[in-house]
Amino acid sequence: MTGTALVSEIVGILVSGITGIAEGIGAGLSELAQAIFFTTTGETQTLSVMGILIVCFAGIALAIGLSRWVLNFLTSMGARNR
Repeated sequence: MTGTALVSEIVGILVSGITGIAEGIGAGLSELAQAIFFTTTGETQTLSVMGILIVCFAGIALAIGLSRWVLNFLTSMGARNR
């Protein structure tokens, strides 16, 4: 076996191991997110109470952040005040 073939085999083994670990972590995180955010009854999925609260607070935070940005922009008339 040549040096190039040996290095190629080692890289192949490492890549397949990393790919397997990444797929396992991705599947676990997907299951966790579905368990937290969705409630399944029969064939229908609805947002859970936790999911609704997160969406509401994220919307409020986004609205406040954008409002502050627009207010700062308008009061400075576009000049950079940093």
